[in-house]
Amino acid sequence: MHTEDPLADPGQELPKGAKLNRLMDLMKALVEGRFTGYIKVNFSQGGIGRVEKFEEILK
Repeated sequence: MHTEDPLADPGQELPKGAKLNRLMDLMKALVEGRFTGYIKVNFSQGGIGRVEKFEEILK
């Protein structure tokens, strides 16, 4: 499963620090939920440009 930019808020631009804080909160929640997969973070001009989350389904 591929989820594009889980930090995106439609129609709202976040400051760089706020987006980083949201990314850290998201990562903590994923660890607690036993996330299996990887997260790809693209930076643009010193800030977070895009975040993609890829999950693997374990049997």
